[in-house]
Amino acid sequence: MIIESRIDVRYPDADPMGIVHHAVYALWYEIGRMDMFAAIGFGYKDMHALGIDPPMVNLNMNYYAPVRYPDTVTVKTRIIDYAPKKIKFRYEAYIDGRQEPVADAESFHIWTGPNMKSLDISQALPEVYTNIIKACESK
Repeated sequence: MIIESRIDVRYPDADPMGIVHHAVYALWYEIGRMDMFAAIGFGYKDMHALGIDPPMVNLNMNYYAPVRYPDTVTVKTRIIDYAPKKIKFRYEAYIDGRQEPVADAESFHIWTGPNMKSLDISQALPEVYTNIIKACESK
């Protein structure tokens, strides 16, 4: 499963030359994750209500071409790896109308419960884990 999130570049996202600051991309990838979790039926609101979170452990980003204000960007997000206690995402950012990505990234997360300790999502919420499996298999 690939989720596409359309994002309008905001004026404050860019420097005086109109180029988007590198830190903004991480926010775009967060939007992609939020949209992915919503698509598999376990949105952030549901997670927080249960005290479950997937905190990020690692984020690796690559930049290929600048994004400028007022471009519109599409972030394509997919789950590339999972296990009962972890999940990994891949993102590609495209300026609308371009075929090649302007940036890409991968993020690694662990599942934690209300006590902020490691959580086995397959045991805590088996239906969510099944949806993660399905999302990853439908690449």
